[in-house]
Order: sequence, then structure tokens, then C-alpha cells
Amino acid sequence: MKAEIRTAVREFFSAAEKLRKLGVIRSDRYLGDLGEYICQHFYKLELAESGRQPGHDGTDPEGLVQVKYHGSCTRTNVDLGNPSSYDHIVVVLGPNSRLRQKGVSGDFLVYRMTARAVQKHANLEKGTYSCGRGPFERPPDQVLNLEDLPEAPEAKHAG
Repeated sequence: MKAEIRTAVREFFSAAEKLRKLGVIRSDRYLGDLGEYICQHFYKLELAESGRQPGHDGTDPEGLVQVKYHGSCTRTNVDLGNPSSYDHIVVVLGPNSRLRQKGVSGDFLVYRMTARAVQKHANLEKGTYSCGRGPFERPPDQVLNLEDLPEAPEAKHAG
């Protein structure tokens, strides 16, 4: 293994451990945990303690919330879970997400949808719900730019 690869792998795990100690990462699902943390930044999201709640990741004043993170530069859709298990879903598109619209800037683009809106994305053959770029052609509900953030008190984290 090349030295620069070994160094990058060490840095990756070091960063993951630091984020775990800071309460951002709560499991071995690094990007999912990051998406949940970003949602806490914008919404009054109380994450489920176990991190393994079936169908939703937490609650906010409007009910049960499912959070999905999409950061793939190759995957052309995002799994939306089962909308009968939540009231709202929040999809966070990372910097490398193929679902991002060209010309929309921001490190993380956040889109919130109702469970009812998700039902329109049913794959009846498979019994699943997913979508491609369509729902993300509108402006994001929230945008997080890491460089623009002032230091602020952190949200409370479960776990």
C-alpha cells in the first residue's frame, strides 16, 4: 500500500473517531449519522436513542422524521424508506451527490418532503419508494456551507 494511501486511511479513521467523540457520529453509518446531525442543525430534531428505530430516525414538532443522506457520484436514486413509517423525510445531498442540480451551490443541500409526497415515488413491482433528481429540481429548503458557519452552541444529541 502506498504511503499516501496509508496516511489518508489513518486520517479518515482519526477524523471519524474525533466526530464520534463530538457526538456527530453515533454508529458505523458515518454518512447517515452526518446527515442526521445536519438535520439537527436546521430542525428541532430529537434523534431516536437507539439509532435503529424502524422507519424513522427521530421526531420533531411535526412528527416522525426519516433522514436520508445521498453522497454518491454514481448512484442515480435515493431510497426513501417506507412513508407509512414517518410523517416527513429529510434528504441531505452531499457535495458529491449525483442528484444535485447543476448551478446549485452549497456543501450540503437539504430537502424536506411529506410522507404523502413520497408515496408518489412508489415502485409497485418492488414495493419500495425511491427517487432520482426530480424532487431536487426545486431550490433546497436549507443549505449548509461549512465555511460560512459561525461558532454556535451545539444541539443536544441522543446516545
